Amino acid sequence: MKTIAVLINFSPRSEHAARYALQLAKKIKANVLLFNAFLVPADIAMSATQLAWPVDEYKEIKSDAEKGLHSLRNKLKHSFNEGAVTGPFVPAITCRCEEGPVENSLPILQQNEDIVLLVAGTHGSDAISTFALGNNCRELIDDTRLPLLLIPENAPIENIEKIVFATDLNPNDIKYINAVAGLADEFSAHIIIGNVNMELSVDVDHNKAENAFMQQMVLNVSYRRISYRNFPNQNVKKGLVWVLENEKPDMMVMVHRKNSLFDFLFKSSVTKKIAANTTVPLLVYPYPMDSVPAF
Repeated sequence: MKTIAVLINFSPRSEHAARYALQLAKKIKANVLLFNAFLVPADIAMSATQLAWPVDEYKEIKSDAEKGLHSLRNKLKHSFNEGAVTGPFVPAITCRCEEGPVENSLPILQQNEDIVLLVAGTHGSDAISTFALGNNCRELIDDTRLPLLLIPENAPIENIEKIVFATDLNPNDIKYINAVAGLADEFSAHIIIGNVNMELSVDVDHNKAENAFMQQMVLNVSYRRISYRNFPNQNVKKGLVWVLENEKPDMMVMVHRKNSLFDFLFKSSVTKKIAANTTVPLLVYPYPMDSVPAF
């Protein structure tokens, strides 16, 4: 059974992300897994002389995490009765917690072939939480092998009507577009394939790449509520921010291709910059993927 895994840290942001995921799960007929990666002091850098963490206290921390997950599950189930989650399909909600940093738990989730999407909240309301969560999101973007949906804290929980898929005209994006088309079809949403390019009157290479990309689109993507637009701008990030502000999509999609080691150490990818500033849900696909999960 298709499953959406939601990363829970018991903050209002992660609860909001869980509610968003639940509405999405009902639409695509998927179950929901609430997942918490809890930390004990032994997970934090410490001196060699520090003693091992007592087993009894470890069990207490795990028990508290499990109680928190079950409490959230009950709140989400209660939303069924309140009518906050619409539609005839009722997702099963399960819980799981594991000790250690969240990035260490990713292999556990990735081994579950039922999981088609990983969901996490973003955008803290204060400087400290924003900094901590921001680091966590950057690590998730780099490390996950699952599609990752980042939910800003104020993102409305409503039907998806417009999706912007940002592309650099890489032919490999076609298979990701096909996967997004499956999601769009559930909502009858319109997909805008957007490419940010420098504002030049004549760009022969770009025109060739654009034409080749569109030919592949016509041949391999059967979804018809889809269009292509070029957004002229010399800066990709600024161009995408303009798209968010003016097109007002309900979701943006990007394929994250890791940079070189130099760029990884000293720069931030466009995907991470958008993730740090987006006000709409951002769906990030890792690259490469042998098989892109279908919604």
